[in-house]
Amino acid sequence: MAADLEKPDSPFEDAENVRRYVENGPALFVPGYRNMQDMAGQLIWEQAGDQAQVLVIGAGGGLELACFASRYAGWSFAAVDPAEAMLTAAKDKMVQLGAADRVSWVNGYVDDAPAGPFDGATLLLTLHFVPDDGAKHTTLEQIRRRLKPGAALAVVDFCLDLSAPSADAMITRYGHYALNAGALESDVAETKQRLRTVLNCVDEERERTIFAEAGFEKALLFYAGFNWRGWVLYAP
Repeated sequence: MAADLEKPDSPFEDAENVRRYVENGPALFVPGYRNMQDMAGQLIWEQAGDQAQVLVIGAGGGLELACFASRYAGWSFAAVDPAEAMLTAAKDKMVQLGAADRVSWVNGYVDDAPAGPFDGATLLLTLHFVPDDGAKHTTLEQIRRRLKPGAALAVVDFCLDLSAPSADAMITRYGHYALNAGALESDVAETKQRLRTVLNCVDEERERTIFAEAGFEKALLFYAGFNWRGWVLYAP
């Protein structure tokens, strides 16, 4: 579900790591994860309605697909992810739900996605993997071009300026939350290290600027959990 998945040591290409991630990864590391998914789905539904085609970028694991498919029987999906092992897990989950025929699968990145236009889209727990060298802007712009006018894009991202004096304290807080939620110490230590060395986080102000530069009409905050931020953006 991330831009670094092409690297051979990516944890998202290891079957056992993928299994553990799908079972409880986000729920342990993202405060209010399941409620956030519900809110993201509702915001898309408000614009798209009961019958919709939804673009899901970073769909590996199938967690948001399962949430949306269970709530919105008239939705179909284009699911995009560069990690084959994560897509396999997502396919298995949708088969178990009896909803596999509602999904078209793309093993790739946003520029490999169908042209649409789509009634809505999601980019959950993914944008922070994308470098802030123009790639974040391009990712969002590519999604916007695939949306119908007025369609909603739900983005959930880890927002943190790693150069800020408070960054270490914020990462420590994040780690304590995951430990208290039941995450393994080894997983917490690895995740904190990846935050510092792999992820390409930016702060809220920078993120809002990127949204505007990518051509979205407005960005409204709908979710916050420590440094996690959820935004709903609207295509012009």
